Amino acid sequence: MTIAVCYPDKYSVEETFQLLKVPWEWYKPGKTYDVVIARKEDVIGYNGPLIDITDHDPFRIIACLLNCGEEHLHEPVCDIELDFIRQELKKYTLLVEIPPAPWGHPYMVALTHDVDVTSVRECRWSTVGYAAYQCLKQGHIYSGLRFFAARLGLGTDPWKLFERWQAFEQDLGVRSTFFFVPKQSEPGRCAPPYRAVFYTPDAEVLKCLVRSGWETGVHGLDNWIDMDSGKMEMEVLGIAGVGNRTHWLLFEPYSWKLLDNAGYTYDSTFGYNDDVGFRGGTLQVFRPRTTSLLLELPLHIQDIGLFTKSCWAPDDSGWKKKPCLHLNMDGAADYCARIFEFAKKYGGEVTLLWHYESIAPPRDWSEFYRMLVERARADDAWLTTAEKVVTWFRTRRQMEVVCTYDGDVLVAEVKGSAIPDAGPNFRLRLYIPPEQIRSVDAEFISGQGYIDICLTKSRIMVHIV
Repeated sequence: MTIAVCYPDKYSVEETFQLLKVPWEWYKPGKTYDVVIARKEDVIGYNGPLIDITDHDPFRIIACLLNCGEEHLHEPVCDIELDFIRQELKKYTLLVEIPPAPWGHPYMVALTHDVDVTSVRECRWSTVGYAAYQCLKQGHIYSGLRFFAARLGLGTDPWKLFERWQAFEQDLGVRSTFFFVPKQSEPGRCAPPYRAVFYTPDAEVLKCLVRSGWETGVHGLDNWIDMDSGKMEMEVLGIAGVGNRTHWLLFEPYSWKLLDNAGYTYDSTFGYNDDVGFRGGTLQVFRPRTTSLLLELPLHIQDIGLFTKSCWAPDDSGWKKKPCLHLNMDGAADYCARIFEFAKKYGGEVTLLWHYESIAPPRDWSEFYRMLVERARADDAWLTTAEKVVTWFRTRRQMEVVCTYDGDVLVAEVKGSAIPDAGPNFRLRLYIPPEQIRSVDAEFISGQGYIDICLTKSRIMVHIV
């Protein structure tokens, strides 16, 4: 049960096998292996079983997508490549894997919200007028008038929504993560004035959210281009060692390293403003090439990309509006369903971004959010906060499986913590037909051509017919 790899790029291989969590080692000439993955020219003299990647190099494809991304990618190409490796390995060896799916759940959903506004009264009149116009255009006269009244200090404020969000998600039985902009009236460097927000983060609101089981993170302004700004933005919000999603999803290839050096533990910026899908090509949390601690929680679905006509984006000449999908509810449901189906097939997680004001007029996409949550729950997905998903994957990354097999008994030993600090257990997948299993000294379920074992201890013994 030995898999070896010979390849010149260490990161590409190591990150691939953090996503495809199977036992493997670096190739050593003269040693016997069940199979070697390499370009044929790199293992001259080796005559054993070989998966030759000369013409199709999954390591290069995966590393490139994870670190460079691709526009308008609607398939999780990295996960498809991982499955290619998995299927090839199964031809040569008995494969044991820790899949990216918790015990009892086919996949995970990270529920998140970007907070760009917290009150009508803080907004510019142009913003208030546009919101009111949209309400009137939809025939919601009362809602439109409420915006003008609230801006004048009259009546209730339709964009004071934290309590409403908490009640809404309490009813759905979920918790989520809110990302807060650290400074008001500042658009950030390299950004137009209309990127600025006009609220001062309320420390009591942040504390209340955390006490009640929600999470908070940084909706960064300049942390993506300056490490010191990254540290300051955490300090302003009174939170440290947390996650980031940069406002407007602004990002450069060097941003990950700056965020890592500033002390962020994860980022969730790598996604689309104008689309939904797989910018990084994967449903899994991953480590970018330039970071040591920071992991990326890729963004897959956001409300703006689904429903609005356009969004602001930088280009070589400055800033311009890019067209978004601008779908109706049925079309948006189809797009999201495809993403969930990929998650059911490959495991991993779907990151959902629903803006703070999107459960109130003029948008009021709350019922679509409810539908997505209920759809995922119907799949038995684990719906939770961003940091909990990242923590689950981080613990999985620290695990290693060592197997011995004598033809009748397989013993799998898990190095690292076999039990997560929070959330559901891990599973160990053994690619042996269930009818060949005599007994397992742990809880297990049968699948098509494999069994899944619940990891509640570090040593598992399987008796095989």
